[in-house]
Amino acid sequence: MSEQFRRAWSRSRFFRLALGLAILYAVLRLVVHGVYLVTLLSPGNEMGGQDVPPVPVDLQVYLDAARHFQQREPLYLQGSLESIEYHYPYPPAYALLFVPFLGWPPLAASVFHSLVHIAAYGLLYYRWSRIFSRPGFERARAMLVWTTPVWLIWTPFWSDLGYLNIYIILALLATLLIEAVLDERLGWAVLWLSLILQAKPMWAFAAAVPMLLGRRRFFLRLVLFSLLVYLAIGGATALLAGPAYVWQQYGDYVHLLGRLGRDFPWRGPDAPFLGYNHSLKQIFAYLWGPSAGVLRLATVVKVLLLLPLAVVAVRHLRRPLPGTGLDWAFALYLGAFIWLDVVWELSLGIAVFTYLLATVARRGLRRFLVWAVGLPYALVDLFQVGGFALFGMRVVLPGPYILTDPSLHVPLIMAVILTFYGLLVERLWYSGLEYREGREEDGTRDFLEFAN
Repeated sequence: MSEQFRRAWSRSRFFRLALGLAILYAVLRLVVHGVYLVTLLSPGNEMGGQDVPPVPVDLQVYLDAARHFQQREPLYLQGSLESIEYHYPYPPAYALLFVPFLGWPPLAASVFHSLVHIAAYGLLYYRWSRIFSRPGFERARAMLVWTTPVWLIWTPFWSDLGYLNIYIILALLATLLIEAVLDERLGWAVLWLSLILQAKPMWAFAAAVPMLLGRRRFFLRLVLFSLLVYLAIGGATALLAGPAYVWQQYGDYVHLLGRLGRDFPWRGPDAPFLGYNHSLKQIFAYLWGPSAGVLRLATVVKVLLLLPLAVVAVRHLRRPLPGTGLDWAFALYLGAFIWLDVVWELSLGIAVFTYLLATVARRGLRRFLVWAVGLPYALVDLFQVGGFALFGMRVVLPGPYILTDPSLHVPLIMAVILTFYGLLVERLWYSGLEYREGREEDGTRDFLEFAN
C-alpha cells in the first residue's frame, strides 16, 4: 500500500490536491465534532428549537436503555415512534453492554465513544486493504489508494460520529465476517456473526455467502454455532439480571421487530420534505400517502427488485461459481437494505464503491459512479456543515433536519443502493452464464481470475 501511495502521489497532481483537501477537511471536521460535544454540555442547549441531551442522540438512547435495564424497567415502550419517550431496537444484552458507562461524565463518555468510532473507521480501511491484497484484486487495491480522499470525507462516517450510533462499528464487524467467511475461518466467523446478531441482525448478510459458494457444511456449522452463542449470551444476561425480567424483554424485543413498520411515523405528501429515511416504503408514502394500499405496493416493488437476485442465487446454489464471494457479500448487503423499511445510511457503501470502480470495465459507467453516485453521497456532510456555517440555526429544523442537505429532499441513499445493486446483480447474472460457457469450451479455465 505504501508503494502505491507513493506512486499515486508522484504521478497525479489531482490526487495530491484531492488528498490534501480531504485531510484538511477531516481535521477541521474533527474540530467541529469537538466543539459540538462541548456545546452539548452547555446549560439549556438547543438544536432546531428542541432541547438535546448532554451526549449525542443515539448514545443517549443506549445509556437510557442501560438505565432501564439496571433498574429492571421495560426496554421497549409501546406506541408510535412519535409518541414514545425513546426508541430502543436492540436486544437486552446490548443494553447490558452500556451499563458500565452510566457512571461516566457525559463528556468523557462522548469522547471515549467518539475515539472508538474513529478507530473502527481506521480499522475498516485497513481490513479492506488486507482483503484487496489477495491475488486477483490488484485493481481493487490500487483503487483503494485512489479513493482515499473519498474515504476521508465519507458522509456516513461523519454522520455516525455525530450521532454515535453503531453503523461504522457494524460495517467493521461485517467486513471481518466477510473476511473470515472467504478464508473459511469458522471460529472468527462465529465470533463476528454473534456480535452482529446482538445489535442489528440485518447486518448478518455475509453469513449466506458460504452457501452460495457451495460450502454448505461451513454454512451450517456457522449458523448453528452462532445461534448457540446467541443463546449463551441471552442466558448469561438472564443470570445477571434475572430470568423472568430478561425473557420478558426478549419477548418484547421480538414483538418490537414485528411492529416497526406499523409504528413508524411515515412522512406523507403533507410533509415539507422527504427526510432522512430513504427506504422504498418511505419514498412511496411521501409521494402518494402512507395508506395501507400504498405501503403494500411498496412491498410488491421490493419483491420485484429482489427477484433477480433470488433467481441468480438459485442458479448459483445449483452450480456455485468460485471467485464471486465479494460480489455476493455486497449484493446481499444491498438487497437487505432494499428490503428494510428504515434506511438511514450506507456505511459499507464506501467499500462497495471502491470495489465497483476497480472492477467495472466501461469507462463511462465508472465516471457515472464517481460523479453521479459516489461523490454526491460522500459530500452530503459538506453540505450540512457548510450550510450551518453559513446560515446558522436558520437552516436547522426540529428533528434535527438541515435544510441545505440534498439528501433531505432527494432519496439519494436509495439511488446509490439501487445503482450498486443493479451492477452487482448484472455481474452475477452474466458471470454464471460465462461460467457455464467456459466449462463447455475449456474445463481447465481459471475461473478465479475470470471472476475477479
